[in-house]
Amino acid sequence: MLALVPVALWAQFAPAQGQPGTTAMHADSSAFVAWATGCVAEPGPMNITNPSGGMAGSGWPASNVIGYPEGTMGVTCLGDGGMATVTFASPICNREGPDFAVFENGFANAQNPNLWFLELGFVEVSSDGENFFRFPAYSNTQTETQLDGMGCIDPSQIHNLASKYGAMYGTPFELDEVPDDPLLDKDHITHVRIIDVIGNIDPEYATYDCQGNPINDPWPTPFASCGMDLDAVGVIHDIEHFPAPPDEPPYIAHPVDDVIFNEFPQSIEINLNGVVSDPDDPDENIIYSLVSNSNESELSVSLRGCLMVLTRLSSHEGEAILVLRATSHGQTIDFEINVVMHYVDDGVGENEMEMISVYPNPTQDVIYIGANNDLSVQRVEVFNVTGQKVMSSTESVIDVSGLGSEMYIVRVTADDRIVTQCIVKQ
Repeated sequence: MLALVPVALWAQFAPAQGQPGTTAMHADSSAFVAWATGCVAEPGPMNITNPSGGMAGSGWPASNVIGYPEGTMGVTCLGDGGMATVTFASPICNREGPDFAVFENGFANAQNPNLWFLELGFVEVSSDGENFFRFPAYSNTQTETQLDGMGCIDPSQIHNLASKYGAMYGTPFELDEVPDDPLLDKDHITHVRIIDVIGNIDPEYATYDCQGNPINDPWPTPFASCGMDLDAVGVIHDIEHFPAPPDEPPYIAHPVDDVIFNEFPQSIEINLNGVVSDPDDPDENIIYSLVSNSNESELSVSLRGCLMVLTRLSSHEGEAILVLRATSHGQTIDFEINVVMHYVDDGVGENEMEMISVYPNPTQDVIYIGANNDLSVQRVEVFNVTGQKVMSSTESVIDVSGLGSEMYIVRVTADDRIVTQCIVKQ
């Protein structure tokens, strides 16, 4: 009974094939939609402690991995620390549940059905064939005593290691378990790499799981068929059979109320953040742009990111319809904002406006203030469309070459009369 205690204490993962709760997948499962179409093997030595003793894999070509598993002899042997990189006709993609499975040719211990002869391997994936990312592997097998060349393992003590199950039963792998990385596209996995774990627990040669535990598996096995025996890789989800669902378009979540101007001059800021939502983008990286302004002569629109600034350009009564476009992941939606400008009596009649002029308009470097009927210009102020004063002068010739190319409001005070005019700086 004492000999069973360590197994009971450490067991925490899915058990061997044929037992309740197993995740083993038989090769005939209808879940498999495709098999590997290419394999390149780079076998390691037959004995990591004696590299001159020869390399593994002779007589066990990588082509054995292509297609449906053969179960026992149709494998490629990786040796100590060797690896095989497998490719597919259609990239593997990340969908619900396991996405592919790795097959080896392990077998049960005749005396104890809970123990299996398993030669384990790390599993890595890549979406470009250059950058590979490893599944977090767990091994709770004891590390006090080295398993000998025919030692056996309890499958319930290992997770995310290839060869957890015996011949014709694949070990499933779920892409969600690989940590996210900008260099990995889990919806376009083109390469799967299997690397023999070696199995020697001597720190000089050991390989470790994601918890820092040395991985103990049968060692040494100093012959050509040593190390993990890769049989096949079955595809459960690929792009051909499970194309990505179409992106849902953005939609209007919070329409903008009518904008009302009751003063002149006046600017109104509107934060567009949250107006449009995208169900496919939790961060809602939405770009807003102005499509049209139906009344450019009386209303200026400035848009920077999600902040829109509306600036009234005259005291006249008027309306404007703004059409804005929200873009998210290549999809767009347009929406309208209605603007109402109430008449404001600024005390300046039409005749007085004709007495004071600002020209040329548009301008590139200088504006002139013209005053008729011997009016004396007292002050000239220049505002940007956000209402910020950017210049002030008492001269009738003003150098605006240092201003940016945009629309400005010029307010002229002459003999206590105030006239406001919009100009465009090119």
